[in-house]
Amino acid sequence: DDGFALAKTTPPAIVLGRRLADSTIRTHYNVTVVAIKRPGEGFTYAAEDTVLSPEDTIIVSGTVHDTERFTDLA
Repeated sequence: DDGFALAKTTPPAIVLGRRLADSTIRTHYNVTVVAIKRPGEGFTYAAEDTVLSPEDTIIVSGTVHDTERFTDLA
């Protein structure tokens, strides 16, 4: 609605192993990691101290353009 999107993707290599608070996801890509799913677990809310790994699935939100640009990195 109104150009806003949610997308399910894997985290791109540029953010792996870093706390979300220390990543540039929000400032550089204009998207917010809303939720994370680890293998064998359900989705949980992402927090500032969440560290992403290659096996994770994430939900990001932002404008359609920004969300598509971010998911293209994966």
